[in-house]
Amino acid sequence: MKGGTESATGSGKLSAHHVVFFVVAAAAPLGFAVGSTPLALGRGGVGTAGMFLVVGAFLAIFAVGYTAMTRFVPNAGALFSYISAGLGRPLGLGTAFVAVLAYAIAATGAIGPFAVFASQAMSSLFGIETPWEPWAFGAVAAMGILGVLNVELNVRVLGIIMVVEVLVLLVLSFGIIVAGGAQGLSAQALLPDTVVGGEIGVVLLVVFAAFAGFEATALFREEVRDPVKTVRKATFSSLVLIALFHAFVTWAIVQAYGDTAVTVANEAPTEMFTNAAKQYVGVTLADVMTVLVVGSWFASILAFHNATSRYLYALGRDRAISSVFARKSSKSGSPWVASVTHTAFSAIVLVICAAYGFDPYMDLFVVGSVPVAVSIPAMECLTAVAIVAFFWQDQRGVSSWEALIAPTVAALALGVVLYFVLLNIPMFTAKTGAINWILPGINLVVLAGGIARALWMRSNRPAEYQRIGHWGER
Repeated sequence: MKGGTESATGSGKLSAHHVVFFVVAAAAPLGFAVGSTPLALGRGGVGTAGMFLVVGAFLAIFAVGYTAMTRFVPNAGALFSYISAGLGRPLGLGTAFVAVLAYAIAATGAIGPFAVFASQAMSSLFGIETPWEPWAFGAVAAMGILGVLNVELNVRVLGIIMVVEVLVLLVLSFGIIVAGGAQGLSAQALLPDTVVGGEIGVVLLVVFAAFAGFEATALFREEVRDPVKTVRKATFSSLVLIALFHAFVTWAIVQAYGDTAVTVANEAPTEMFTNAAKQYVGVTLADVMTVLVVGSWFASILAFHNATSRYLYALGRDRAISSVFARKSSKSGSPWVASVTHTAFSAIVLVICAAYGFDPYMDLFVVGSVPVAVSIPAMECLTAVAIVAFFWQDQRGVSSWEALIAPTVAALALGVVLYFVLLNIPMFTAKTGAINWILPGINLVVLAGGIARALWMRSNRPAEYQRIGHWGER
């Protein structure tokens, strides 16, 4: 693994802006802004707006080494492939297990806000009050059926959705600016003292999620005109666009409420954006936003579900887990066992939430997302360390800045981020007691399980062990 060579050039026709389009669209900008940004504002402060720029800068430094290494690592779109190459297959497989867990929990957790926003849409548009449970179980059923049928939103559909979502948020933002906000416009939310003056860990925990998936640019290596230049350009462009867009929209929503922004974000997080749309632009935009948010969250559910199924399929195919997960439908070609397994997991979680009266947004989504929110910076930190390890003995013609300095800086920065995230979990969950260390601790248990499995494979199935980090090459 450590003696990897630069991979062949791509033969596709995609340009950098095509790849950027896909990455930003898959991030569901409207769903994130309406569903997650209020959490960071309410529990972390208005400095959330500026934090998007800070995190964007951190990840840009990380991306320097990341894009340099994509040339040498097969299946480089998956972070665990980097970790396998730089830090060894056991840790790589452990990270792959954590990644599967993150995708699975993200899909299941997204059902919570979907159900809440769908219920609100029925009330707002038709005056019909509906409980969240039918919407949640309906989403699980739809997720499972579409997963088994191998239905995915293609790049064109995602692109159209993304353009509309971005336009809606920009119209709202400029409407607020033209009106002068609640108390006049202020740059305070973007100033350094405001950014570091709030609950940094809570803000980081949410903000990092906005950038999740930017590394998927490397998945397009074989489909672009110039793999090295295009992947690099697409990666940095995606980071810049996500950082600037979310910083601007978050700053604008803070202006909409002025001094009451934090209070509103805490008391009515799911209505913060739609109420601002009604006040500053009009009911029509609020209604459009209400419908689009529901669609945006369902698109996220389906995307995370499909990612979970394909990860489970790849692991099952290469015997890292039971080979039963590698079974495909003869009709649709979907990894149906993996899809049904995750659907059953989601259904069980929803039954528990409904039976015990858990809130679909604050409990299923917010509290339930802790393992995911912790694993994102943790996996990126490990990847940065792996990049340094990969180039340590042989820089393979890559500059010291790309191979060693930038990834070292990124690893240190991400380590600090992870520290603050762990420190502020109680503030994020609004819970006390053991749950605040049990939830992030799940990642360690799963990581240990993956490492143990890899060590067993090394002793008992050496040929299959050698494939760790090479999934997708067949």
